[in-house]
Amino acid sequence: MDKPIQSTHLNMTAYTFFLKQKRKLFFLFFFFQITQLIAQDPVGVSIDSLLTRIPPRVMTYQQIELIAGRNGGSFYSRMQSIEKLNQATLNNLPARSIADALSFSAGVDVRQRGLSGTQADIGIRGGNFEQSLILVNGFKMTDPQTGHHAANLPIPLIAVSEIQVFKSPTVLQFGQSALTGAVHIGAYAQDAFEVKTTAYGGSFNSFGAQAMVRMKIKKYQQLLAVARDQSAGHWYNSDFKNHQLFYTSSHSLGQKQRQRLTYTGAYTDRNFGANGFYTNKFPDQWERTTMAMAGVKHNFHWYSKKEGSSTWYQFRQQAMVRSHADEFRLKRNEPAFYTNTHISNVLSYEAQLSVNINRQHILFGLEQRLEHLNSSNLGLRERQYQSAFVQAQGALGTVDYAAGLLVFAYNLENPQLMPSIQLGRAFSYHHFVFANYSRGNRVPTWTEMYYTDPSNVGNPNLQPEFSNAAELGYRYSPNQYNPKGYFWKLDAALFYRQHTNMIDWVRETSSVSPNPNPWMPVNIANVAFTGMETSLQFNVKKSGTCGPNKFNLNYTYITAKHNFTSEQESRYAITSMRHQLNGQALFDLSEKVQLNLTYRLVQRIEQELYQVLDAKVLIPINTHWTVFAEGNNLTNTQYVEAGFVQMPGRWFKLGLTFGHRAIDNPRP
Repeated sequence: MDKPIQSTHLNMTAYTFFLKQKRKLFFLFFFFQITQLIAQDPVGVSIDSLLTRIPPRVMTYQQIELIAGRNGGSFYSRMQSIEKLNQATLNNLPARSIADALSFSAGVDVRQRGLSGTQADIGIRGGNFEQSLILVNGFKMTDPQTGHHAANLPIPLIAVSEIQVFKSPTVLQFGQSALTGAVHIGAYAQDAFEVKTTAYGGSFNSFGAQAMVRMKIKKYQQLLAVARDQSAGHWYNSDFKNHQLFYTSSHSLGQKQRQRLTYTGAYTDRNFGANGFYTNKFPDQWERTTMAMAGVKHNFHWYSKKEGSSTWYQFRQQAMVRSHADEFRLKRNEPAFYTNTHISNVLSYEAQLSVNINRQHILFGLEQRLEHLNSSNLGLRERQYQSAFVQAQGALGTVDYAAGLLVFAYNLENPQLMPSIQLGRAFSYHHFVFANYSRGNRVPTWTEMYYTDPSNVGNPNLQPEFSNAAELGYRYSPNQYNPKGYFWKLDAALFYRQHTNMIDWVRETSSVSPNPNPWMPVNIANVAFTGMETSLQFNVKKSGTCGPNKFNLNYTYITAKHNFTSEQESRYAITSMRHQLNGQALFDLSEKVQLNLTYRLVQRIEQELYQVLDAKVLIPINTHWTVFAEGNNLTNTQYVEAGFVQMPGRWFKLGLTFGHRAIDNPRP
């Protein structure tokens, strides 16, 4: 039996950090009080409330879907590659975590260490895990210690309303920190009462349970979700226990309901054996990570009507505190041998003023971020970075556009300009073409700057890295409400991204094996990624019939050109994804029973190709209860995604879900 584990997670360091920032906190909350505003995530807006903001002369005949981020917009007329995973898609996937679900997205490279998203690195279109931005309900989960912790997400999969994957730098949507792209995860409260639960058991003594409830109490829309996953592990010292707790609430203020307040609070605790996570020399590695966050949003909108025109104003602001703790041991039951502890704290604030004049939309904003670290290895660290931006969005004749300019400063020094522009045109309802250019950035993590051990040496002279990215794309979207039920959708894009000052861990080559030279992060002069991406969805369902229902297929190809000497080995740059093929086939085995087959092919540069086949069967018992069975890696493929962790072979799960929704689209 393991010895009791003593941990100092989320101790007084977080309190000390926020006490030191009390003047800034007082200013932020004083600003909240005098403005009495609301920040409402644009994706969470109901269709009814959205339509009240559209001028009467605009008519739509299909449901409007919104894009997450600052500038919002219609999902149909998006001018960049964005993939959306909705609840129906997530329910059909053989996935137990957000990381599992993302592995089926085109261009997304998910490298897991173990099962159920215990630790996952998420890259987009050849980028590594440090270069992707992950957001929860509009709040950035960027971790200043290391990007390995960015995907320590507190949202159970059962509570996720949708996931949007942005596949290029997202200066227009989210500002800085998204060098290659972003993943926005939304879990929203609503009026309708809904309760969902799921539980499963499976191979490796795996067990998991999740529960979620949405309800409205008086004027307060609320969502609460909890989850626990555990397993004995698929190989030596790979056991884990994961816990998640998530809550969000939203309500309007004032008789005219022009103001809205939204709260979000979340916590996750992960305790796991880390055999092969970072080195293969110590199989008894162990790690525990905890993360707690709390955020508040204010939003206020008002109108100014004039004869022949109308102007709509909206002011949004949000503040977040996030604390993350990490304890790592080389020998699980001998903490005195080698133990690292890290506690990072983040305080962020964003404010935006938008003005809508007829079909033109102008947005002004700023962002301030403060970061603090107390680490046994990295030391005591503090820093800040800030940005200000202006954006314009609208239509010029038949061409849609969105353009912006962001000014970014790191520790109030050396400000950088990051422009972005998107153009799109619909040739009919079905055909849409787009092109975009954007410049992105990322500041180095403290691990990259200060971490030291016998195999790694940090570089305190690292500078932020930047990217210049361009994309050209085409989209075919049919009318999905045709009576026959047959339709197909197509997305295709060509993309190019050049990194300057790219951060990568390199070391000198050696004739000795294993290589004794330490890894060190450096700013490489430039690295260029070129690629193509296609996605096809084909619906063949006839109402009331058995047989094929839907087919999804996507393929991504990436080639990379790196600029470093032949005497250097690269840790991340030459392991980027080259080929990725994902396929899904949904079959109706009877009027109620469904089978979903999923296929993944992945080949990374200088690594072997591997293929994985999964399956999920859904058997409804009645209106509320459904039995499901999942089989993962049915071909028993032997493969490694990250570190030295051998991923599990063939394994199975059997589970039961319950769902009840009392009211659909109620009126307040």
